[in-house]
Amino acid sequence: MEIKLYLQQVYEELHAHPELSLEEVWTAGFVADELRGMGFSVSTQVGGHGVVGLLDLGGAGLTLALRCDMDALPITEETGADFASRNPGAMHACGHDSHMAMVLAACRYAAENRGRLRGKLLAIFQPAEEVGAGAKAMLEAGLFRQQKPDRLVAIHNLPGLATGMLGLQSGPLTAYTDRFKVTFCGVGGHGAIPHKTKDPIAMATAGVQNALALTHRRRDPSLPGVLSFGVIQGGTSFNIIPERVTLEGTVRTVQADDRELMIRLLHQAFQAAADLHGGSYQLEYTRGVPAVVNNAGVVQELSGFFASQIPEVPVASEGLASLIGEDVSYFLQEVPGVLLYIGSGREGAVNELHNPRFLVPRETLITGYKALASVIEGYLSKEGGLPGQEE
Repeated sequence: MEIKLYLQQVYEELHAHPELSLEEVWTAGFVADELRGMGFSVSTQVGGHGVVGLLDLGGAGLTLALRCDMDALPITEETGADFASRNPGAMHACGHDSHMAMVLAACRYAAENRGRLRGKLLAIFQPAEEVGAGAKAMLEAGLFRQQKPDRLVAIHNLPGLATGMLGLQSGPLTAYTDRFKVTFCGVGGHGAIPHKTKDPIAMATAGVQNALALTHRRRDPSLPGVLSFGVIQGGTSFNIIPERVTLEGTVRTVQADDRELMIRLLHQAFQAAADLHGGSYQLEYTRGVPAVVNNAGVVQELSGFFASQIPEVPVASEGLASLIGEDVSYFLQEVPGVLLYIGSGREGAVNELHNPRFLVPRETLITGYKALASVIEGYLSKEGGLPGQEE
């Protein structure tokens, strides 16, 4: 089957059968069957529904890992596509279907060209990315215990980048994605007699203002970072001062030290607010996935592969960082690698991930396949490769 047709057929089949995080049973079976048909040895149920394929190409060489994610989102699709979701309330609105199609096509490329390749290709199909659980679970299940790769390349489509382009940037690319919940405790009472209460609404109001002021004035403004409040809950009636008020929010930073500073500043802000009104506070801080940091050396290697093998494909190298979360960061803490962006933005289309009308265009599939094939050639070709790969 011609590769463009294979890409589109696999993409449409996966798009039509989305499965939510931790429920990727059909998806895992589909991927495993495809890999086995190409000659990969396959492990399933790795850290949940994770699938890992290994193709031993023979000879001395690197082990290259390609990673993609498998889970869909709890969204009702509104694209009107003839291959739209057949699973009510679930949709591949983040493009994970396209990621799997591109990696499977790259695996097929390696299998069909194995005679002139060497080393090993490790294909990682990760579950539960949307809930930040899959990568860590796969590592805890021993993903790299027997076969630790020398390089890892993960992919994600990016609607903010034009279709037909690649995005490859050194350094921090995503953020530490933490969440917090703070509860202010006081003494409730009648709204007409506030002096006999210890008002947690007043504490919460001061706490928000203190936290925003401190984080704006005490952090290095050259470092990306966000503090946002998303939930405030408290009270039952207009004339009753409640006993408790709860706030929830998120903290996004790109450096571990900055994350620790933000935690200290939240404590200071909330303590001051509680003290001001004679109450107390309790802070629950949950550390989320770490920041993705692209390895500068691997970025340089891939840039060289793209320039020599697919010079017609433009590569953006800056302006790609954001404060979203991506749990491939756990893999990149273990193995030198990168998160490679594949442009999926189109004029006149819905260019927003997690949108019920978002679809990955066909050209994105082709561009991603070209990029991954050139990565395979660059690292695993007998004629090419890196220094020290000689037989």
